[in-house]
Amino acid sequence: MRLLLLSHVQESLVEELRRRVRNGESTERALAKLTGISQPHMHNVLKGNRLLSADLADMILQKLQLSILDLIDRQEMVAFLNRNANLEARAVAVPVLEGLLGPGYPLPRQVSSPQVHTVPHEQVVKATQPVVVRLAADPAMADVFAEGDLILLDQSETLRSYLQPHGYYVVNTGAGAIVRAIRRDGNDLLLLAGADRDRPDPDTPRLPLENTDLLRLILARVVWLNRRRRWDDLPAGG
Repeated sequence: MRLLLLSHVQESLVEELRRRVRNGESTERALAKLTGISQPHMHNVLKGNRLLSADLADMILQKLQLSILDLIDRQEMVAFLNRNANLEARAVAVPVLEGLLGPGYPLPRQVSSPQVHTVPHEQVVKATQPVVVRLAADPAMADVFAEGDLILLDQSETLRSYLQPHGYYVVNTGAGAIVRAIRRDGNDLLLLAGADRDRPDPDTPRLPLENTDLLRLILARVVWLNRRRRWDDLPAGG
């Protein structure tokens, strides 16, 4: 891809030099003098008998005060931007785990032929192994989500290792996997409930970290569908 891009830029630059000579804006001699190469070399470049090296192309761009963007056809640029805009707006099918996530329920599993839920591309493009799961009733989080809500999960080990105080995570506890905000406190993890993330979890307020694999406790970061909200209403970062 890089070689194809370089070749395209070189061809466009040579065509721009030809255009300047053809329209009387410059001459082969003037271009050769400006760029510091011999006139025969410039003549062969314009005739297509010699190829521009990457270094020479870069030097000519600098001398002519051009950028790569100046060499891109406007219609090609518009088509490229439209393709990317369509990509960003595209809905992506994400697998839905089997079972409910919440206190008292076994950990949901991904089955071989899962149900899928469509999510906007921008919500999943940076996620690692994104999955969707349906939530069970959780009284401690009733002001945050309702039974039956769907949440999108990012299983990135980096996000699960470097915890953010404003995020929500799926935490594996003795009472089942639950959604909580979490904060480190010495050798413990504090589990916080509620929309303000200021109430200790009533059943499991803290989990010891000593001799514990953090990735076995923190199963995913939540990028989520809040109650009465659509996916595209969500702020970036959750």
